[in-house]
Amino acid sequence: MFFDKSFIAACGLAAVAHGHMLLRVPAPYTSPQLQSGPLDPSGSNFPCQAQAGAAFEGTPTEMAKGSKQKMGFTGSAVHGGGSCQISLTYDNPPTAQSAFKVIHSIQGGCPARGVAGNAGNDPNAQAKDEYEFTIPEDIPAGNATLAWSWLNKIGNREFYMNCAPVAITGDGGSEEALNALPDMLVANIAPGGDCKTTEGVDIEFPNPGKSVENNGGNLGKPVGNCGGGAAAGGAGSGAGSGAGSGSGAAASTPAAGAAAATSAPVVRGRRASWQS
Repeated sequence: MFFDKSFIAACGLAAVAHGHMLLRVPAPYTSPQLQSGPLDPSGSNFPCQAQAGAAFEGTPTEMAKGSKQKMGFTGSAVHGGGSCQISLTYDNPPTAQSAFKVIHSIQGGCPARGVAGNAGNDPNAQAKDEYEFTIPEDIPAGNATLAWSWLNKIGNREFYMNCAPVAITGDGGSEEALNALPDMLVANIAPGGDCKTTEGVDIEFPNPGKSVENNGGNLGKPVGNCGGGAAAGGAGSGAGSGAGSGSGAAASTPAAGAAAATSAPVVRGRRASWQS
């Protein structure tokens, strides 16, 4: 039996794609256990790959307000990169109605910079690229869930999300400052309504917030009812601009698809609780 080169290449990509990417730093929850793959399109394990009623267990990573932190991954199936967001909720545990507020957006080049396809075929490899982000100084202290969300550039239209327990430390802060941050963009799954992404496009978030890393690429908006409209004041200042480089004013916007009249759960509906 003979196969043409395009068929062989496609099989090769599929063979390494099953590994996907996993959050390594900060330390993710031990329960729900991370699964190497995207969230279910139905949203049944949204957020954080947790089924309804799942117990959230893990040792929080302490993060002082105003401090710079690192995010890193395990795996090599980076799907040509894409765009990512880092978000927080103080709901303990988080649910499908929790408001995940964005503290940093990465447009293009995440979870790998400058990779056209995948970065190898080892699902246990430590990914070479890390990303820096800053904990806002004006948000409240307390135990929280930090989420990494990823909209891949190449492959099936999917939504990835891993979560980690964190303890935000420091004085002051307010609920108003937290609520002023943008909502996490959700696409390609039921909780995102009809918000979709396009293959080959590095998503330019409707509202990325003030802290943005731009890595160039083929930037483009998501399609459908994605909430937020145009970002207030724009985003970062060019490729590789780094953490905190954006100049746009943060604004509170509906989560992706939250305005759509569907029976699916929405992201914005739960008020943050200040549990410590």
